[in-house]
Amino acid sequence: MKSFRRNGILLLAILLTSSMPHNNKIQHFYALTQMKEAGPPEKIKLVMVDNIGSGKPVMLDGTLFTFKDRKASKVGIGGNFSTWKVKNMNRSKDGVWFFFLPNTEFSGKIAYKFNVDGLWTDDPWNGLREDDRLGSYLSIAENDPPAEGRLVTYKMMKGNMVQFRTYRPSARIISVVGDFNGWNPENDVMRRGNDGIWRLEKRIASGTYRYKFIIDGEWLPDTFNPESGSDNTGDLCSILRIK
Repeated sequence: MKSFRRNGILLLAILLTSSMPHNNKIQHFYALTQMKEAGPPEKIKLVMVDNIGSGKPVMLDGTLFTFKDRKASKVGIGGNFSTWKVKNMNRSKDGVWFFFLPNTEFSGKIAYKFNVDGLWTDDPWNGLREDDRLGSYLSIAENDPPAEGRLVTYKMMKGNMVQFRTYRPSARIISVVGDFNGWNPENDVMRRGNDGIWRLEKRIASGTYRYKFIIDGEWLPDTFNPESGSDNTGDLCSILRIK
């Protein structure tokens, strides 16, 4: 097995298939430096060998971008993930330039372009693009959000939107009840994700609310919400505060 060192960082990668792969083989990061052809954005898992024992993530999920130009002296990538600042790309020995964007740095819709020796161009290997309203196009990709752990509770989103979450992989049905929906079990039924986390997004006005989950008929507080109180029967419930 070979390794590759650039800028003092030793990297080892395992490339896995995704919803838009151009190479379904498992490879090491070193193979990126041997790439002969570019392709559309590819979702990969990247193992950072130098992070072992450092307390930093060893494996990162993200998207690999590639661009081929043997004659280019410098190729970068910029987009909404970098506030359009150019990020330098690495070059394979056959002129394939590559860049890895971890989903811990940016997730969601990615709009980007390549910068080739100072000139901007869309990604010719990616058929997904949008008009940039400047006479050209933006290439489009997407980074999945980072996988969530099991110790989840609600989180606040924009505009008083609350995402209720609970990790219950074996549950059959879960709903959220509380002061905000009259404690009605039928109003807010959650959906289970492939990660075993049930979620529901709901816009709620500012205020303080009591709530619980009904998990397969059992009324339970939100386990990992540290703020709790009592419901109308005197049982334990969780507290949600929206400013």
